[in-house]
Amino acid sequence: MTKKIIAMAIAAAASGTAFGQSNVTIYGNVDAGFVHSSGGSGGATSQRMSGLASAASESYIGFKGAEDLGGGLKAVFDLQQVFELDTGASSNATENYGRSYIGLAGGFGTVVAGKLDGLRYGIYGKYNPFGNYSVGNFASMTTQYDRARNAVAYISPSFNGFTLILATSSNTQTQEGALNGVHVPAKPSRGNTGDDRLFSINLIYANGPLSVDLDYETTKAVHYSDSRLYVATTGASYDFGVVKLSGVYDVIKGEKNSLIGGNIDLGGFNLGGLAADQEYDRRNWFVGAEVPVNERTKLLASYGQVKDRTLSDADAKKWAIGARYALSKRTTLYADYAQIKNDDNAAFTITPKGNSLGLSGVGVKGFAMGMKHSF
Repeated sequence: MTKKIIAMAIAAAASGTAFGQSNVTIYGNVDAGFVHSSGGSGGATSQRMSGLASAASESYIGFKGAEDLGGGLKAVFDLQQVFELDTGASSNATENYGRSYIGLAGGFGTVVAGKLDGLRYGIYGKYNPFGNYSVGNFASMTTQYDRARNAVAYISPSFNGFTLILATSSNTQTQEGALNGVHVPAKPSRGNTGDDRLFSINLIYANGPLSVDLDYETTKAVHYSDSRLYVATTGASYDFGVVKLSGVYDVIKGEKNSLIGGNIDLGGFNLGGLAADQEYDRRNWFVGAEVPVNERTKLLASYGQVKDRTLSDADAKKWAIGARYALSKRTTLYADYAQIKNDDNAAFTITPKGNSLGLSGVGVKGFAMGMKHSF
């Protein structure tokens, strides 16, 4: 599914911070918040879930650095461990690390290899005021994962504000199986690790208050015919000073067997009405705003929709509001509220990304408040 459709744009790999150092830098983020969600499906009794979680951003610790090799060439690396703050455990038992890569950087640009961050996922976080983790995120309304293994990426130098990224993975090593008990009939069960080939091209433009991302990605399960999935994503923002406006538009099209993917979170999307040989066609979009009130406080808002062109009554709408108060440059208090209105064949959840404190249903809502600190 689109969880496999990602670009490995490693913004961190191209940053001057990482490349300008000869020593190892320890960095990280610690986030703790209270999350509450409630809602129900149809006539079912409304349910409530509450608990402690990283509610606005991932908690992680990382080590990155560079070694000057001479002649303008540097070796670069980054190793990142993601964890759950409330338990100290890895956020995913099979995915202990966040990104992890090694590469070379010079006048030609940067080449890295390893487990790399996904740019489509990054676009969603970059242009949503709430990022990709809070109850206000929109990443949980589409299907993707944030990193891919066995990946290689090239990041060009910046030319007049333009940066080009090319990325590929010979095998993303996604464990495959049935989706909510649904799989394409007349095809063998994909319960084994498959060769999921991926290619992505991304163009970024940044010039003062304007930022634009254009991303095109395609993937194919090599051992299955008619399994290509195509995604085109556009994100943009403009900072007017008194308000920063942003938005994303996503086009997702898949061949008839592209809907199979094991252990892939479809965001609660109901595939029950999809015919065996039916192709997939969907649009996602959202707009957002950030309003600085003073040097420490800013207000956030977003609104978006999922428009399914394959299934009827499978659309969804989501809106969110929130606030941030900076105690310092690195420590922030936050509070967010969001609601989702699902059509009859959709069941998207209100939840911080990667967290189980969420409920699906016709109408769900969620609230989170807490503190985060970066170093």
